Order: sequence, then structure tokens, then C-alpha cells
Amino acid sequence: MIHRFSVTNYHSIREEVMLDLRIPGTAPDLPCFRRSAAKPDIRLPTVVVLMGPNGSGKTTLLRALVDTAMVMLAAPLTGRATVGAMFPFLSEQGRRAPTRICVEFEVDGLLSDGAPQLFRYELIVEREDTKSLAKARFRYETLQHFPKGRPRRLFERGEPGKPIYVSKEFGMRPGDDRLKAVREDASVISTLAMFNVPLAAQIVEGLRYLIAWSTNIIGYDTDLIPTGDITGMYEESHEASEWLRSRIQCTDLGIQNLTIADGRDGKKVVLFGHQGVDTPIPLDLESSGTKSLFHLLPQIGMALNSTGLAVLDEIDGELHVDIIGEILSWFRSRETNPRDAQLLITSHHVGLLEDLEKEEVFVVEKDGSGATRVHGAQDVRGLRRDARLYAKYRGGVLGGLPRIG
Repeated sequence: MIHRFSVTNYHSIREEVMLDLRIPGTAPDLPCFRRSAAKPDIRLPTVVVLMGPNGSGKTTLLRALVDTAMVMLAAPLTGRATVGAMFPFLSEQGRRAPTRICVEFEVDGLLSDGAPQLFRYELIVEREDTKSLAKARFRYETLQHFPKGRPRRLFERGEPGKPIYVSKEFGMRPGDDRLKAVREDASVISTLAMFNVPLAAQIVEGLRYLIAWSTNIIGYDTDLIPTGDITGMYEESHEASEWLRSRIQCTDLGIQNLTIADGRDGKKVVLFGHQGVDTPIPLDLESSGTKSLFHLLPQIGMALNSTGLAVLDEIDGELHVDIIGEILSWFRSRETNPRDAQLLITSHHVGLLEDLEKEEVFVVEKDGSGATRVHGAQDVRGLRRDARLYAKYRGGVLGGLPRIG
């Protein structure tokens, strides 16, 4: 689960923007709030919704999180700068200033004792040439953990040319020749994974699986998991296929069955059986909502049952607000989310606010200079627990309303 996430000088974000998901101690103990396995005194939401006008920076904030993961797993021998996507705020000052991203998260099984621990990954990227922003390099990078409440470095690098510190958990000695291969535009983690250093390889493998199955943000676009990948997964797992069949009916109560068959071209085809229809309907002929949900459900299911995290942009484009609300309820319920999986989404469906707590909602908007700013609904002064967030948002109390005309 993610605890905190901060971004500075990245695309539309100029000054530091912070998503602090830690729930205040004064908040009631609700099923949608889960205690951290690493820090039991901390509670976190299982659902985080970013809401605000088009172009306010909602996607940018989630993309920063995905780009951070991409930087950590990118192979350094690709021939291109692995930090080139870390574009700054496009002003004279922004081009000259570094980009900083820091994420605090918990995970278990990463270190030898297997216990859940809190980690902090931080990177600082600078541009070599303000006219060629893609030419970027690391000025600082570190991964820390908190075994007894205090930060302890797993690795740390400073400016190019300075020695890289690596702790004993990596099984390397100071001055190891493999550290000399770390390029100034590539992560320490991805480089050491290339040399099969066990801890680094484990981190990269986890990130690769997370990116493949838990986000629809790919570069500057949102992308669907290919149908062939989905059919292959469901053919291999009876449990996963049964879960899909039971959930796909959310979009169309007339759907009675779902089968995967061999097509004429040798590719698998997805067929839907409908009440009152004597011929199976292929996926291509289904409604846009059913097609959207078919491609979305694997990411939801993977988060709930395996990866523990889904980062999804604009999942509500083809789906009714009640369907999105149903998906959110799967994460908020202890019965359907016993592993404390976390869902981060952007949305324009303000109707979702009717069923959310103020600690689950973050409002994204731009200030007068065009820079993205973020605040939690819980930070709005005087907002009561029993207040209807929908009415408060529509009334302008929460901010983040679009201005037309």
C-alpha cells in the first residue's frame, strides 16, 4: 500500500504536490480504512479518487507514479535515457530546476525476514541541456527501509562520479565492479538487476508484473490489456475465469455465460451468451461498456488477488457511475478485499462522491499560473463527517469545479 507520494517539477506540476494517504487518528475506524501491516498505528484508504476538471493534472499525478516504476525497471542498455520522460514544468525556471519524486510504500517478502516493511524510494533528476529536455540524468537516488522506525539505506547515489553506497542486503561489497556500470541516466536497481543481483532482480520482476497488469497508463496514453493476453490468463486459471464470469454481468444483466473458443484464424475469441438469444455474441459486437469492463476486470482482479495495487486513469469513460461504484466497493469491503489491495483512479463521475469518505477523495486543480495543485477533501476546513460530498463539490466547497466560458 502507498503511504505518501510527492512530486516536484514534473510536467504540469511545479511546486511540490503531496498525496498523503495516511488517515488522521481522529477519523472513525471504518471498514474502508485499513491498518498498515508495517506500521499498525497508521491507517490507509483502500480507494483513492482524484477528481477535478479536464486538464487539471489528475493523470499527470498518476503518470508520475507509473514513470517512477518504469525508471526503476528500465534496462540501462536500451540506448536511450531512461529518465527522459521526467519532463519539467515548461518555464525558464522549471527547465533549470531538478525534478524530484518520492514515494513511501509498504510491501512484504522483499527482504530476507519476509515481514512487511515500509520503504521510501526517492529520485532527483536534472537536465544536462535546457534545450534538449530528454537528456536527463540522476542527481540523486535512494531506497530506504524502516526496520525499527528509523530510515536505513539499502542504496544511495549522489551526483555523477560519486561513489554509490549499497547495503549488505544486496550481497555486494563497497567498490564492487558492477557498481561502475551504473550509468548516470539509469537506475541503480535496473542496472544491478541486469547483473542478476538477487534483491535488485526481485524488485524489477515485481515492478514489471505491476506495470503489465495493474495500470492502464502507458507513456502519454491509456492502454488496454490485449484481448489475447486476457484469454490466455483466464484459460490457465479456472478461478480467474469464474471470477470474470460473475463480475461481467455488472454491465448487462442479460449476460448468462462467457466462453473462450478457437477462432477461424487460430486466435482465441470471446463469446457471450445472452438471455433470449440462441447464438453467442462475440466480444467485438458487445456494447462499449461490456468491452471496456472485459479489459478492465483483469487489472482489478490482479490487484485484489495478487499485485495489491491498481493505478487506473479514466476508467469511467464507457461505464455507468454505478458500475464504477460497485468496483470501488470491492476494494472498500473486507470481504472482497481481504489482502488490503489499494486502488488509485482518476474520475469525472461526481456521483461517486455520494458513497466516499473525505479521506478517499483528492481534488486536483490548476492555480492562476497554470501549475497543478492538490488537496484532500479532508483538508477542507469545517467539512463534517456527515456532509454529502457530492453536494459540497457541486456547491464549490471542495474546489476543483470546471469553469466554462
